[in-house]
Amino acid sequence: MCNYDILLIMTGIDFKDTIVVRSANKGTSTITGPAKPSEFMGKQNKTSEEERLNLAGDLWIMSAKGTTKIKLSEMEEPKKADLKGYYISTGKGTGRIKI
Repeated sequence: MCNYDILLIMTGIDFKDTIVVRSANKGTSTITGPAKPSEFMGKQNKTSEEERLNLAGDLWIMSAKGTTKIKLSEMEEPKKADLKGYYISTGKGTGRIKI
C-alpha cells in the first residue's frame, strides 16, 4: 500500500459518488458526471450485443479463411464450463488454489 492509498482510506472517499471529468471529441470538450461502473463482460453488455445483432438481422458469417459461410441464426450458443474443482496457478506459477 502506498501513501496515496493510505491517504484515501483516511479521508473516506467513496469513488461511487465522485464526479468524473472526461474529455470528449478529441479533447475539445468535457463531460462531467458521476462515475459509472465498467461492465464490458456483464449482463448489460450481453443484452446490448444481442440487441445489435437482432437489428442487423440474419447475417452471413465467413469462416475457414473465407471459404465457408454460416448464417448467424444457425450459430450455436457457447456453453459455459463448470470450473468447480479445477485448480488455478498463483504467484509465479509455483502455487495453486482449488476453485
